[in-house]
Amino acid sequence: MSAKRKDSPVLRWGRAKVVELFGADLRSLAALRIALALLVLADLAGRAVDLSAHYSDQGVLPRSALLEDLLHPWAFSLNLMNGQPVFQALLFGITALAALALLVGYRTRLTTVLLWVLLLSIQRRNTLVFNTGDLLLHLLLFWGIFLPLGARWSVDRVLKTVRPRSSMSFLSMATVGLFLQIAFVYWFTAILKSGPDWRVDGTALYYTLSLDDIRTPLGAYLYQFPELLKVMTFATLGLEAFGPFLLFFPFFTGPVRTGAVLAFMGLHFGIWSTMPIGLFSWVAAFCMVCFLPAWFWDKAVPKLRAAFPAQPEIAQRLKRDGARVVETYLSPIWVRLSAAAGAKQPSAAKEVGDVSREGSRVARGEAVSDAETPQQGKTRRGAKGEREAKPNDTEEHRPTILRSSLTTNLLATFFVLYIFFTNLTTVSEFKMPERLDNLGTFLGLNQNWGVFAPNPLKTDGWYVIPGTLRDGRQIDLMPATVYRDFSLREGVSWEKPESVPDTLKNKYWRKYLGEIRLSDNEELRQPFARYICRQWNANHTGDEQLVELQFVFMRETTLPDYQPPTPERVILREHNCS
Repeated sequence: MSAKRKDSPVLRWGRAKVVELFGADLRSLAALRIALALLVLADLAGRAVDLSAHYSDQGVLPRSALLEDLLHPWAFSLNLMNGQPVFQALLFGITALAALALLVGYRTRLTTVLLWVLLLSIQRRNTLVFNTGDLLLHLLLFWGIFLPLGARWSVDRVLKTVRPRSSMSFLSMATVGLFLQIAFVYWFTAILKSGPDWRVDGTALYYTLSLDDIRTPLGAYLYQFPELLKVMTFATLGLEAFGPFLLFFPFFTGPVRTGAVLAFMGLHFGIWSTMPIGLFSWVAAFCMVCFLPAWFWDKAVPKLRAAFPAQPEIAQRLKRDGARVVETYLSPIWVRLSAAAGAKQPSAAKEVGDVSREGSRVARGEAVSDAETPQQGKTRRGAKGEREAKPNDTEEHRPTILRSSLTTNLLATFFVLYIFFTNLTTVSEFKMPERLDNLGTFLGLNQNWGVFAPNPLKTDGWYVIPGTLRDGRQIDLMPATVYRDFSLREGVSWEKPESVPDTLKNKYWRKYLGEIRLSDNEELRQPFARYICRQWNANHTGDEQLVELQFVFMRETTLPDYQPPTPERVILREHNCS
């Protein structure tokens, strides 16, 4: 009776449904790995433009100011070991190499750990340019440590001596944690958006798109239609609150989940096209690929291929070149390494032949399943009965299912509970015990998804940095500060620029200036002013030396119903360069 209950159709359906809802397809995890690596590379490229200004002791935030005013004692950063630009550039370079290794899937788990540590270190070196996208990116890398990101489309798989026919489905507590982490972003931000602008008046997007420093031309155009903005406000809040449930919908899971993934991607691409708030839109959009179900890869993708049967010549060339690289370079290198490690040469040589033949099939354009080993390729080309044999016919044909170790599952379970309770602290009176809170700080797991919550900001403006030279002339220091343009510009304009975003070099400068204008960061304006004096005087001599400066914010407050605001001059700091 016990055996019958164990194999009952209801239990089999239940187990299959759990795997379908909380398991990840290995191809989707591979797509996530590639997306994360590309996002890290893009982020590094953006940060490296201001490497000396933002990450060295000669910049706007020396390590002494960071440690005294900003960084939590439990927050580690390798970048704090040295304040010289050369050392920071070295760590940036190592991080880029780790991201490239993750991109191709080489020593994937080790690379993921290394990249997570390096990226977290860079983010913590200047917390004033840290945003929600940075938080989500390093959290995804953290969960990637527990997942088989390199099981498909990777160098690790190509170089395996034995490649068993494995199932595409993978279920562990780490997949549960990854999925819930992404869902928590939307559920908790929906809870935190409790103000009337979101839930009653529907004016949240009206106020958001009024912010000149984060508004694109498309956003400025949509700003003219208040009723449309009201509909978009409620639609955004509704998708954030209820959309994640579609990712776990138990019926028609494949198409419903794929539709939900596309909906969230569309949401974030829409946000990016109207108000580029930094890395968050891209990370939040592309992390959704981990939810793509087997239905997408097995049914939707083949239909798309059938709709576009003619492959461009460049795609065929890439296939041929890829097969040639495997056959000519990677396989012989792996054989030598295996021999040096004591592996039996005959089996290794046989594997090289199998890999080469598989590469030749790819070069000819023949379909090769990700789950198919070279030996199974021979079976596929053999007798019809063998080719059509189902995986469950014999134990030999049954696909291997990847499983996480007990230790990995226990750790993942702990961190799933941890991220739930740390999010709970943001919407309730619940407080984490101090020791656990310190652990979350150390690992970068503490999180708050209050983006534009409880109401969006209603103040924005532009910055003016007037300076006085030794001969008494007044100059505009804003281009020198942000763009390192040290041309002498006499006179200071207090008028609103035609394009406020163009006065800020990139999202990192926008975030930095926005943070130091807050009253809580008043002490950090001094190293900023010292940086301006030091940079200007290093490029000018004599009467063109800078004597004093002001750091001014021209504040505008958005009023209801398109009423014109009145700019207010706010002097954030007056500084004497001597």
